[in-house]
Amino acid sequence: MKFGFMVPRESDFADDRDPYGRIYEFCQIAEELGFDFATFTHHRFSPERPYLSSPFVIMSAIAAQTTKLELVTTIFVLPLYHPLDVAEAVASLDQLSNGRIIFGVGTGYRQYEADAVGVRFDKRVSRMTESIEVLRRAWTQPSVTFEGQHFTIDDVTVVPKPSRQPHPPIWIGALEQKPIERAARIADGWIAPYIQTLDTLGPRAARYRAVAAGCERPSTICLERDTAISVDRDVARTAWLARNVPLANYYRDHGAPLPDWPDTASPTFADVAPRRAIAGTPDECIAALQQCRDTIGCEYLSMMNMGVGPSYGHPGAYDTELEAMKLFGREVIPALR
Repeated sequence: MKFGFMVPRESDFADDRDPYGRIYEFCQIAEELGFDFATFTHHRFSPERPYLSSPFVIMSAIAAQTTKLELVTTIFVLPLYHPLDVAEAVASLDQLSNGRIIFGVGTGYRQYEADAVGVRFDKRVSRMTESIEVLRRAWTQPSVTFEGQHFTIDDVTVVPKPSRQPHPPIWIGALEQKPIERAARIADGWIAPYIQTLDTLGPRAARYRAVAAGCERPSTICLERDTAISVDRDVARTAWLARNVPLANYYRDHGAPLPDWPDTASPTFADVAPRRAIAGTPDECIAALQQCRDTIGCEYLSMMNMGVGPSYGHPGAYDTELEAMKLFGREVIPALR
């Protein structure tokens, strides 16, 4: 099982004199600690907390600052772009990083993003599906010819070609059974959501593997988990709950399916933690991660956060997140290798 972490946004570790310096350092230290990959979020025109609107730019910079970390988009909202533009950008980034790119994509759930670029929100699934086919052709064939509902391409040569062969893996983020099965049919991996319990995800992972096997496709699973690690269990649990309750309420308000989240705005840790939370001492985190591995069989496990102090975007967040990363890297990763 490979271990990853979410790369903060520049505003999370704000330093007006050097906006990205701490992020570079954070990734370099993570690599030294034994983390295998870094993940990058993506949204456009965000009216709330700023997201990475151009993740390939910061990924290029971090690729130049590291040597081993795989760089993963979780997730890139693919329907917002023309696939030929994306094919060129990702292939260039893959060459720059010497084949360290994994391209995680999704349909998106914010209609204002699609509206802003003139894309029909109700057609985002078919647009993503066509885009993935165009990407594969662009990366593996001398030229691309494609006729679909959304894109018509006639004998276009896309350069450069990626370093990774046959191409950078394409993963799809999906919450529900039908989209998970779609990921099994057309992608190389599934990004499993952080908010759902292992009881929900276990059967879905089994179904994902079965459909992928029937289609003779790869079936890598990247499981996302929000994590809070500390030598003080109560501190970790409090921090985990304080982060996850507002996030769950936000996603539910925006229509995301949360089948196993309590129907209350203020659940307790005991209400939501079982087979969901990675929160506590290093030994408790090890035990919880072993459950993840045994239940899901995930090859990649991505920690969205690890700290127990000030949340991202507040003074002191860098120091507390770095302290937690070091604790995780020194005590948890070696125990699970």
